[in-house]
Amino acid sequence: MSTYNINMQELFRTAFHFNLYAATDAVGDKLLNDYGTIEVIPTNSPLVAMSKQGMPVWDYVRLLPKKIAGTGENFEGFDFPVETVVEAVLPKKVAETEIFGRDGTVEELMGLGDWQINIKGFIINYDSTDYPEDQVRALKRVCELKDVELAVEGTYLNMLDINYISIRNLNLPPSVGYGNMATFEIECRSKIPFIINRTDGVLL
Repeated sequence: MSTYNINMQELFRTAFHFNLYAATDAVGDKLLNDYGTIEVIPTNSPLVAMSKQGMPVWDYVRLLPKKIAGTGENFEGFDFPVETVVEAVLPKKVAETEIFGRDGTVEELMGLGDWQINIKGFIINYDSTDYPEDQVRALKRVCELKDVELAVEGTYLNMLDINYISIRNLNLPPSVGYGNMATFEIECRSKIPFIINRTDGVLL
């Protein structure tokens, strides 16, 4: 087991440029974490997990097992590390038209786009100071799956009615300061399953 502590707040601030706070009832947490103007709302939701550094975790991201249609292989599923955060943006499909002699544009709402999801975090080898090569290879294999509709579980994503995702990009930027850590960013899109019926066409 690694004998040194990892400052997760500083890691997220350095790698992803945003502040990460752990809202707990611990006295030390209230003294050391300055939430500024952010109001910490109490919750009765049970913890999903506890990180190896003692940080409470209320959310998780899990890809469910399935048979990959493109290759026939059996995907056994994948659990993202607890040191993971998720961002989701819902775009609108808007058509803009410029009209001669009129300032501005005329907009027509065509519908909603797919959720744009960014999954980012750290893969940490807590057992030694070696680089987590096996875990990084496992994440790489997930992103190489020949499939555009992976079932996903997670408190935050499922709350937004996101139950299927398509992985678009994997980024493995360099990690500064720790040799036993890998930084990752995954760009995804939400998906809605559909069935192609020869008689009725596409069924959503």
